[in-house]
Amino acid sequence: MIWLQQAGKRQANRHYILSVLSVLPPFVKYRKQKKEFHSPYSSAPDMIRNYFIITIRTLTRNKLYTSLNVAGLAFGITCFLLIGLYLFDELTFDQQHTHASRIYRVVEHKNVKGEQTTIAAGSYKLAEETRKMIPEVENTTRFQRIGRANLIDPKNPVPFQETVTVADENFLQIFDFPLIAGDKQTALQAPNSIIINEDLAMRLFNQTQVLGKTLEFSFMEAPLKITGILKNHPSNSSFSFNSLVSEASFRNFDYFKQTMESDWSSTDFSVYFLLKPQSNPESVSTKITKLIHANLKPEAGTTLSYSLQPLTDLHLNSENIVDGARNTNVEAIVQGSMVYINIFSFIAFFVIIIAGINYMNLATARAANRSKEIGVRKSVGAARANLVYQFLFEALLVTSLAFVVAIIFVNLVLPSFNEFTNKQLSLGFGTSYQIWLMAIGVTIVIGLLSGSYPAFLLSGFRPTLLLKGMKINSGGSLNLRKSLVIFQFTIAIVLIIGTIVLYRQVQFMNTTDLGFNKDLLVVIDVNTGKARSSFEAIKEGMSKIPSVKNVSVTSRVPGEWKTLRTVKINTQGNRIEPKDAYLFGADKDFLQTFEVELIKGRNFNTPTDSTAVLLNETAAKLLNITEPSDQLVEIPAMSRGDGFQPLAIPFKARVIGIVKDFHFQSLKNKIEPLVLAYNNNPIHVIDYYTARIDANNIPATLEKLKAVMVEADKEEPFEYHFLDEQLALFYMEDYRRQTLLVWVALATIFIACLGLFGLATYSAEQRVKEIGIRKVLGATVFNLTSLLSKDFLKLVLIANAIAFPIAWWAINQWLEDYAYHIDLDWWIFALAGCLALLIAILTVSWQAIKAALANPVKSLRNE
Repeated sequence: MIWLQQAGKRQANRHYILSVLSVLPPFVKYRKQKKEFHSPYSSAPDMIRNYFIITIRTLTRNKLYTSLNVAGLAFGITCFLLIGLYLFDELTFDQQHTHASRIYRVVEHKNVKGEQTTIAAGSYKLAEETRKMIPEVENTTRFQRIGRANLIDPKNPVPFQETVTVADENFLQIFDFPLIAGDKQTALQAPNSIIINEDLAMRLFNQTQVLGKTLEFSFMEAPLKITGILKNHPSNSSFSFNSLVSEASFRNFDYFKQTMESDWSSTDFSVYFLLKPQSNPESVSTKITKLIHANLKPEAGTTLSYSLQPLTDLHLNSENIVDGARNTNVEAIVQGSMVYINIFSFIAFFVIIIAGINYMNLATARAANRSKEIGVRKSVGAARANLVYQFLFEALLVTSLAFVVAIIFVNLVLPSFNEFTNKQLSLGFGTSYQIWLMAIGVTIVIGLLSGSYPAFLLSGFRPTLLLKGMKINSGGSLNLRKSLVIFQFTIAIVLIIGTIVLYRQVQFMNTTDLGFNKDLLVVIDVNTGKARSSFEAIKEGMSKIPSVKNVSVTSRVPGEWKTLRTVKINTQGNRIEPKDAYLFGADKDFLQTFEVELIKGRNFNTPTDSTAVLLNETAAKLLNITEPSDQLVEIPAMSRGDGFQPLAIPFKARVIGIVKDFHFQSLKNKIEPLVLAYNNNPIHVIDYYTARIDANNIPATLEKLKAVMVEADKEEPFEYHFLDEQLALFYMEDYRRQTLLVWVALATIFIACLGLFGLATYSAEQRVKEIGIRKVLGATVFNLTSLLSKDFLKLVLIANAIAFPIAWWAINQWLEDYAYHIDLDWWIFALAGCLALLIAILTVSWQAIKAALANPVKSLRNE
C-alpha cells in the first residue's frame, strides 16, 4: 500500500515481484534474457551440494529420529557384517590354493551285499597309474596319516607326541601350502626329510630358523632332516597336519615295496587329482572306475565305483563320507554344515531388511511434518524428480553414516568374536575386496530401498493439498507401516523361539544322563609299546595314589572322538547275515571306573576271560540274547571305518553279561550295538588309561599320575584330558551357533524396538491435543497409556500368530538331525510371545506414560 501511494501501481507491482524473488529459496530464479525459469543448480556438484545442505539441516533439526535411524541401521549392518564375515570364511574353505577349482579328492563308493560305504581314500596304484593312464589328469598326490609318534630335537631331548603325515613329492606341487623356508620343488623328494610348520618349530626349537636341523623320529632309526618350514594353516583350511615326512623315507621298507608293486585295493591313502583345464570330473570318475576294475576283481557281492569331490566342497559337503586315510586331525577340524550356512544367510538378510524397514517406517511416519515444506518447494517449481533425489540422498547419507558406525563396532567386537568362533576374521585394508564390495553394495541397496517408498510417497502429492494441511499418513502408508511392524516382530519372535530351543538342546546334550559318570575322569593316552605291555604295573602304581579311586585300561572310551572299530557279529551257527556292531576292549575295572550298570550276567574277572564279551542292551536285542550264559558268538570281520576286512582267524567269543545302554558316541547319534571285549582281545589293543579321581587338589593328583607314567617309560609324554571337557567339544559348534543366534536375536529385537519407540513417539506427538482433551474430561494415566499402546500391541499379537507356525515347522526340521533331542513344548512359544509383548509394552509405554503425564493446559494452549 505504501509503495502504491508513493510510486504508483506499476512501480509497486515491480517492487513486489522483485521482493518475492529475493526471499525465495534458490530453487528457481527468473532470467530476463530467455524469459524462462532456470535452476542455478544445473550442474551435478551444485545439485549434490544443495541436497547435502538440506539433508544436514533436516537431520539436525530432528535429532531423536536421526539417532534412532542411525542406531537401527548401524546395528543391522554390524550384525550383517559379522555374519557375512563368518559365512565368507566358511564358504571360502580351501580356496587359498591357486588351482583350487581343479583339485579333486578321490572318493570310493563300496557296496557289499547292500551295505553302502563312502570312503575318501584310495590305493597307491590308483594315485600312481591314473596320472599315466588318464589324459585329463595333470598330476596326482597321495598322503596318509600314519599315527602319532615322538619327534625329538637331539640337542634338547624332550619328546613331543605328534600326529605324523607322510606325503609324496607332488604334494606341494598341487597344493599351495607356503613355505617360509625351503624349496617346495625339492622339500619332499629326498629320503629321511621332513617339513614342519611354524608352530611345531617353535615348540621344538623356540625358533623358526631351523632349516637343515635334524629330528629323531620314533618310527625310524635314521634322523630326519628338516627341509622346509610351513607357514601355519589359515583357519579356513580342511588340513590340520603340522609335519610332513617324505614318502621316499619309506620306499626301502619291505611292506612299502609290496604296496608300490601291487596295491590296487587298499584305502590307506588320501588321493587328490589336479585335472587339466576344461576337464569333466564325471568323465574322469568313470575312467577311474574302469581302471580299477581292469586291475582288481571285487569279491562276490561287492561293487566298486569312484567319484571326484571338489576340494572346495570338503568342508561343507562331506557328511557321511568317511575319511579313510585320516588325513585330518578330527580334534582340530570342525566339519561345516550347509544347513547352518543357509540359516545364518537368511538371518543376515532379514536383520538388514529389518533395519531398512525401521528407516522406512519412521520416514513415512514423519511425512506429515514435512508436508508444507514439500508443498512450498513444489509450488515454486521443484520437479518431482528433484524431491525423489533429495529423499533418496537423505536415505543414502543416513545409511552411509550408519555404515561407518557399524565398521567401528565390528572392529571393536572382532577380537572377542574370533576367539569365540575360532576364526581369524578381519575387516580392514587387508580384507578381501569381495567383502568390501558386498558390504558397500548392500549398504547402498538398503539405503535406496529404505528411502524409496518415502521418496515416491512424499513427492507424489499435489502442492495445493499439502499447503492446505492434507494428512499424508493415512490409508495405504498407514497400512504399510503396520505391515512392516508385523514383519519385524515376526522375524524377532521366530529368532526368540529358535534361541530358546537351541539353548535347551545344547543344555540337554551337556546334562543328559549318558549312562555313565563322565565327571572327574582323567583319560591318559597310551603312545608306546612299553606303556601297553606293562599296563598291569602302571595300573597298580596309579591305584596306590590316595586320590585315585579307580583305574581302567581300554582301547577306546565312551564318547570317543576317534574312529571306533566296527565288527560283523552273529551267534555261532546262525546262517543269517552277520550284524554290524561297535567294539572296544576293556578290562575288569571298566564298569566300576565309568560307573556303567551291569544288568545281567557277570563282569570280567579272570585272565581266562580273554574270549569273553559283554553286550549292551541294543546288541543283546540285535542278537536275540535275553540271558547271558556263555553263548558263543562269532566275529568274522572288522573295520576302522574304511570297509570291512575279514579276520585271518574269526574271533569266537562267549557272552558273559549284558550292560545297560550308555552313550558311547555323540547324542546326535542313536545308541548302536556295542561289544565290550576283554582287554587282550585280537581286534583292538588298549589305547587309554582312565582314572577316576577325587576333586581335592587335582593338580597334585595329575603330577603323581605323570610320575607313574614316566617311571614306566621315560620317553612317553604325559598326555591327558578330562573326559567331560572332551565330550563338551562334540557340542562346541552347537554352542557357538546358539550364542551367535542369541546375539542376533537380541540385535533384531533391539532394532525392532527402536522403530517401535520412534513410531510411539510420533503417535504421541500427533495426538497431543486429543490427550489433553481426554485428561481435562477425566481420563486417567492408565486409560491414556492403554489408548496409545493398544494399537501397537495388536500388531505384536498378529506377529505372534504368524511366527508360531513358521518357527514350529523350521525347528522340527532342525531337530531331526539329532537322534536325541528335547520336545518342542507349547510353553516355548508362549514364553517367546509373552517376551515379545513385554518388550513391546516396555518400549511403547515409556513414551505413552510420558505423553499421559504432560500438562493438558500446555498442550491445548499450544494447539
